[in-house]
Amino acid sequence: MTETRDDEAMNDHGVPDAEKAQLAAAWAAAHYFVTIGRQEWLFHVGQSATDIERQLSADQYLLVTAWNPPPGEASRQANLDADERLRACLNAEHYVYHPALGCDGKGGATEHGWLVLNIPVERADALAREFRQGGILFWQRGEPVRLRMQWPCPAGFQDGGYIDWAG
Repeated sequence: MTETRDDEAMNDHGVPDAEKAQLAAAWAAAHYFVTIGRQEWLFHVGQSATDIERQLSADQYLLVTAWNPPPGEASRQANLDADERLRACLNAEHYVYHPALGCDGKGGATEHGWLVLNIPVERADALAREFRQGGILFWQRGEPVRLRMQWPCPAGFQDGGYIDWAG
């Protein structure tokens, strides 16, 4: 992930269209990992996650985080507390999930999250809004990983075909 100001993502205030486009491009280019057992699997937006799907059979896959990194207002403890609330939601709804993370191409700006199995897209979007995330990863089995932005698409934004604008 990249350093963002997505702490206000869901109310759409303070995030100019140019920054939304910049965030979408950065998140689409990020590296994502999921831990299954003792092995980490790398995956990217726009590519199939065949190895992950072979290990974790599901119809839908969601990568979601509760972290809001600098320069936002969230401290490390606030992020850990938000993560605990997210896991409590996932447990209460009996979702199966695995540790995951995203980071920029240099291995920095890391955000910890969860790869959640068999969650409907409507619930995935609701979790993104609840935990003030500007974007999540969501895909169907056998299809490429997609970035699902939680804002309307900024005017003139061009992508490679793997970004959905849910706002």
